[in-house]
Amino acid sequence: MNTLTERIRAAREEAGLSQTDVARALRISASAVNQWEHGFSKNIKLPTFFALARLLGQDPHWLATGKALSHVRGTAAMPAPDFPGPTGEERALLHYVRQLPTTLRRVLLQFVRGLCNVHVSFEKGGR
Repeated sequence: MNTLTERIRAAREEAGLSQTDVARALRISASAVNQWEHGFSKNIKLPTFFALARLLGQDPHWLATGKALSHVRGTAAMPAPDFPGPTGEERALLHYVRQLPTTLRRVLLQFVRGLCNVHVSFEKGGR
């Protein structure tokens, strides 16, 4: 993967996230994520870039350059993201999800994505 756009797309797909999932998590527009992945915009705000790397579970240096550092700093060296850290419930969910086999994780992701879509549709349509 030679370009930033290729690395972002590959890391997102490896994480099992859609462009919409990334946009929601980073509180940005889905079109911004699409533009990053298609090379139309390489101007990612630094806090957003670090939040993206954290969300995708990637080293920011690798994501930016395609090169691994010979020594990787701990997460404490990373700037704080512009969004709050995971809640206790979110950490617990992640703990249990990580125990599932990959096939069940994918099924769960599809279910949660569908549930979110139903919720968004319900909110837009009013109660």
